[in-house]
Amino acid sequence: MTNAVNGRPMKRKPADAAFWLAYEKRVAALVKALDANASITHNATRVGALSGVPRQIDALAVGSVAGQKLNVVIEAKCYGRRVSIGTVDEFIGKLLDIGAARGILYAAGGFTTGAVKRAERALNPGVALEHLANLIPPRPVPEPKPRRDDENRLSRFPPSVHPAPPIAHEYARLEARGDEAHYLRLEERALTIEEPYRPSVPTTTSYRAFLLGEAFFYKV
Repeated sequence: MTNAVNGRPMKRKPADAAFWLAYEKRVAALVKALDANASITHNATRVGALSGVPRQIDALAVGSVAGQKLNVVIEAKCYGRRVSIGTVDEFIGKLLDIGAARGILYAAGGFTTGAVKRAERALNPGVALEHLANLIPPRPVPEPKPRRDDENRLSRFPPSVHPAPPIAHEYARLEARGDEAHYLRLEERALTIEEPYRPSVPTTTSYRAFLLGEAFFYKV
C-alpha cells in the first residue's frame, strides 16, 4: 500500500515498516493458496453494486480454489490499538457492496473480542482475521512525568508508607486535567473486564480451508 502527501512518498516508522513487510508476505502466501493463474492488484478501486460509488481496496486477489472462482478483498489496519467490532462491520459492508466472496483483515494491534465474534459468524461473505503483532517490534511506552502538585502530595508520606489510592473526586480531577496515568489505569481496567475470545465455530490458520468455507480463519 502506497501512502503519499503532495506527491511525495511518506517515510514509515520502523515498526510500521515491519508491519507492512509482514503484510506483503502474508498476502503472497494467500495468493499461493489460490490457483497458478491467480492475480493480485494493490490499491484497487471497484464500484459498489449496491451503493454505485467507487470503493477503495488495499488489495484484491482474484483466483480459484477447487474449481471455485473467488474475489478476495484484503485490507490492513496499522493501528496502535485493537480493531473494534465497528471496523469489522464496515469491512463486511464493503464486501457485500462489491460482491466479494471472502475478505481478510490484517491488524497490527489485534482485535477486540466483539470484533472476532462478529467475524466468526460472517458466512457469506466469509471474513478472516489475522494479527501481525508478533512480527512487529514493540513500541516503547513513555512513562508519564509527575506533575508538581503530585510530587508535593507524595512527598508528605515517608518512603516506607504508600499513600492510599485517590478517591472519586481525585479521579475526576485527574480526568479533568488529562492525566496520562489515569487513562492508562482506565485502559488496563477495560482490558481485564473483557472476556477472552472462545471459538464457537471451527477455526483454522489455513488459507485454503478458509477459502473453501470449511472454517473461520483466525490467527494471532
